Amino acid sequence: MKKSFFLFCSFCLFSSCFMEKSFAGYNFPAEVVLNNSEQNQDLENLSSNALLNRLSNKKDQPQDTKPVPISVAQETLVLGREPSLLLPWENSKVDLDSPEIWSDKIAASDAPAGLMGTAHMHRKYQPMIGFWWMYMNMGPDYFQGSSALNLTGLEAIRYAGKPIAMGDVTMFMEQYMPMLMMGLTDNLTFMAMFPIWNKQMDMVGLPMGGYMTHGMGGGMGMGGGMSGMGGLPLQPMSPGNRMSMQAVGLGDVNFQWIYKLLDFHRHRLQMNIGFSVPTGSIDETMPDMAGHRVYPYDMQLGLGVPAFIGALTYLGQSEDRHLGWGVQGYTTVPVGRNSQGYAWGNSFLGNGWISYNFTDWASLNFSGIGSYQGGIHGANPINELSIRTAPFIAMPDIVAAWTGGEWAGAALGINMRMPGFAREGLEKGGVTPESAFQGNFLTAQIVKPVYQSWNGIQYGMNWMFNVSWQWWY
Repeated sequence: MKKSFFLFCSFCLFSSCFMEKSFAGYNFPAEVVLNNSEQNQDLENLSSNALLNRLSNKKDQPQDTKPVPISVAQETLVLGREPSLLLPWENSKVDLDSPEIWSDKIAASDAPAGLMGTAHMHRKYQPMIGFWWMYMNMGPDYFQGSSALNLTGLEAIRYAGKPIAMGDVTMFMEQYMPMLMMGLTDNLTFMAMFPIWNKQMDMVGLPMGGYMTHGMGGGMGMGGGMSGMGGLPLQPMSPGNRMSMQAVGLGDVNFQWIYKLLDFHRHRLQMNIGFSVPTGSIDETMPDMAGHRVYPYDMQLGLGVPAFIGALTYLGQSEDRHLGWGVQGYTTVPVGRNSQGYAWGNSFLGNGWISYNFTDWASLNFSGIGSYQGGIHGANPINELSIRTAPFIAMPDIVAAWTGGEWAGAALGINMRMPGFAREGLEKGGVTPESAFQGNFLTAQIVKPVYQSWNGIQYGMNWMFNVSWQWWY
């Protein structure tokens, strides 16, 4: 018995020395080290089979549970797949160039031109300058609700029992807009927009009760006037004569902050918050041929009051970066009535698009667009005076009840972007001259309405064209 005990102790001592040398420097898993008496008691109570099963399960577990440093790309693989709310004052915790993250370095990274830069962001301290040009061609028909009317149909329209004196034959709205953007952090971008408007319409006199003979003009007076056929007032404009109006100037400057809420697995969610400043004129006038100077509502350059701006944008890309898509809802909410005594209603613009990248620098996009504009509340007092006292309604554009409406359309666009950022291009400028184009971004889009419905009688929309140039440093 003593001999057996001596042999057992010798074996244990030898085994201990052998294991100490064999496992020197090895870190055992934290789960296997049992310093707790309750855990030891648990092992003592296990049967031999249960103990073998527990040990066999342990051997399949990782042998080192210490935190191991990993690369940013590996971290992105973990963090970039799961959505988590980002904070605007923080920078990205993942590699923004990772394939797991929505890319801002391909042609489809910017939305279609018609969104005017409101759907893209910039990295921390990355500036951008841009210039947008928009041209909207109106007509050739008027609309009563969703029904088209030509000038002949307009002759039969009455408001407050009075005929319409003039109708549009051509009209366009043109906007030139410089823009500045700056990434304050990776999750927050500041944007400033400075729209400059050029609006023009050409009108022709409608027959009403017939035309005044030469030398009879000016007899219309303040509410007086002579009658012609059917008891209708005579037209002061000679047959075939036209009257034009043009309004040019700065519109309402607006400032926005774009906040990246989520950025995961090639999906991104952004929110715009901002406001506009009433820098646009609301004093654009023209004669009504009855002694007044009226203010056509759609020819004014601004709202006349501040307005809140808000937007929500979702962006997505396929794994191979060939397909991109997005949805944006954008709203403007004017605050109160302006100095002329009226307020425009709220507006909403919805865009949904899909784009295909032929290369990293060229993509084609197709969009569906829906727009709603609330009508005017209140009225300009001079317009109302003209409507009450003149024997005719000078033009549909001065009737407050004939404002607002909705339209829906389809659009086709192209985005072209030189590879890389301008900063990279400037660093390589001495080696590769073509890199001087890096950082330049061109977009273009043509829009055609497929449905439109307007309150009262309004000149319809024909088509719209948008072009932009941007330089990302």
